Amino acid sequence: MTATNSARTSSDNRFLAAILTKGCRAIAAEAASRLLESEPAAREGFGSDPFASWQCWLSTRVEELASAISLNRPQVFIGQVLWARSALAPRGIDLRHFRRGLVFLGEAMREELPENVRALVSDYIEQALQAFDAAGKEPPAAAREDEPFCRMITDYLLAVLEGDGRRAIQTVVAAADRGHPIHDLYLRVLVPAQKEIGRMWLANELTIADEHLSSVTARRLMSRLVCHAPAAPANGKTIVVASVVGNRHDLGTQVVADFFEMDGWRTIELGADVPACALVEMLDSANIDLLCLSAALPVQLPAVRDTIAAVRRTMPGSTIKILVGGRAWEGSADLARQLGADDYAANAQEAVRLGRQLMGMD
Repeated sequence: MTATNSARTSSDNRFLAAILTKGCRAIAAEAASRLLESEPAAREGFGSDPFASWQCWLSTRVEELASAISLNRPQVFIGQVLWARSALAPRGIDLRHFRRGLVFLGEAMREELPENVRALVSDYIEQALQAFDAAGKEPPAAAREDEPFCRMITDYLLAVLEGDGRRAIQTVVAAADRGHPIHDLYLRVLVPAQKEIGRMWLANELTIADEHLSSVTARRLMSRLVCHAPAAPANGKTIVVASVVGNRHDLGTQVVADFFEMDGWRTIELGADVPACALVEMLDSANIDLLCLSAALPVQLPAVRDTIAAVRRTMPGSTIKILVGGRAWEGSADLARQLGADDYAANAQEAVRLGRQLMGMD
């Protein structure tokens, strides 16, 4: 493909993605109407207002499709369809109804979209349906019997879910007092425990309140652990860590920020849902060496691309390096450089290593 054709494809994809994003609720409403008319049993198990619930559920799938098309990456949509499949099954929703909903989404989009882009939508939907039909296994639990820290994870989670945050925190802090490396307690206890919480929520074993309780306890634990870590000499470097707009999860960014702080960096952690314009203004007013951006869901990857583009565009000649990370990149790590980042880090420890490398410190 020539550079001109590649640019045209990118432009067409973004144009189609914009159409889908703008019309996602209308498209989903049409698909939900067709689903409930053809499958009356689809009303069961989807709340007191099945139409509104299916419209919301399918609208999210259209947004995910738009993101995948914008990135020219079918795997992004396929991955989210499989995640949705796993989320519905434990909640008693007949997966055949979800599949029919995807088919009706494809029909509604083909009827409404310009003829020159219908084939692209059909291709993405068909690939997702094929993956849907081939799927069948539930995601594995994060805490395994072969984990050296399995007992600590289990004790911590049990205390959290019993509502005893003090006992949960002391379980891990006591290990720090006994000399366990702080980095290990983050990466081999706290992070796997949070992943297990996510798996349990996906399997309908936890409520939203349980998930929120675990997040609050994790923040309290991190504030204790980072104080246990030996203070590294200041290295003169500054990092800004932020979740891109749309990403309301910031536990991961806090872990990354703590790791850089423990390595001697001046660390500025901006938290969740940071608009590109606010981030650029902040970067432009401070002497920043490294920017780390987090995306939790694939639908947020276009926001990563746009944020990086805004930084590069408004700060030409800047020496700021950019790392990306977060669950959204699973299976799509090669996209990092394509979207303008200097590198991708799979975890906080790797982020520090790559950050030092980008700064020429190692």
